[in-house]
Amino acid sequence: MRFRAILALATLFMTCFTLAVFAEPWPPMVGPTDTGGPPEDQSVSGQIASVGDAAFAINITKGKQGPQTVEFLVDDKTKVEGKLTIGAQALVEYRSDSGRNIAVHVVVTPASGIGPD
Repeated sequence: MRFRAILALATLFMTCFTLAVFAEPWPPMVGPTDTGGPPEDQSVSGQIASVGDAAFAINITKGKQGPQTVEFLVDDKTKVEGKLTIGAQALVEYRSDSGRNIAVHVVVTPASGIGPD
């Protein structure tokens, strides 16, 4: 009889404990969540302001803020269509990596030297 009472009390205790644990809400996930893939590429266009060995910069206009210079790094995976020359227009598709802009694909439109006569 004593064994049955102990077994019943232990079962009752475990049932109450299980209900109490599952009655608490789960804590929210802390930290950034993994989106499962690399960040998406961004694109911007503007006039090429400077050209270096492994980098170039373009001037872009954002609304009323006026021109802003953005620098891009060029690596061995960067595809460049046209020649990077100062004054030419460029459409740059890039990705951000550790605060740096890495050019993925650049399309250069030469500056028009034809003016009105």
